[in-house]
Amino acid sequence: MTVWIDADSMSREIRAILIRQAETMKNRKTQRFALRFVAAVAVKDVPEKYFTQVEPGVDAADHYIEQNVSLGDIVVTRDIPFAERLLARDIAALNDRGDIFSKDTIAQRRSLRDAAVELRLLGIAEESPKSSTPRSPADIKRFSDALDKLVTKVSRDTQLRYQ
Repeated sequence: MTVWIDADSMSREIRAILIRQAETMKNRKTQRFALRFVAAVAVKDVPEKYFTQVEPGVDAADHYIEQNVSLGDIVVTRDIPFAERLLARDIAALNDRGDIFSKDTIAQRRSLRDAAVELRLLGIAEESPKSSTPRSPADIKRFSDALDKLVTKVSRDTQLRYQ
């Protein structure tokens, strides 16, 4: 299993949590997943062994992940349309706030996201805030718990699929 991270907009705290988990598993020889950050620009706090830089372009990281992700992998992304495409292929996805995307709820989330974009284009709503707000310990725990839950579920589902 690989956990793919759409790293262009991922918060520093979440990147640190993921790297720490990967290193801990590696040191304890209990590796549950490989880790792969993908972005169009270098992310200075991500070790090279976990990083793939893609050519700059619209949704370049998304396209790279889509081409390389496999059934049984997990993707961490804030991009709702990207998550929707992944779910259509039965690829598990969650965001950096610990929300696990599902086929049952993604259409509603997409609708809300599209409405917000439309309101911003019309000048009725303010621009969406960037992810520069530091995550609280509760936010980080929520993400970490959701990732652990999803890793366990995907691992179990993959084992059942191949039995």
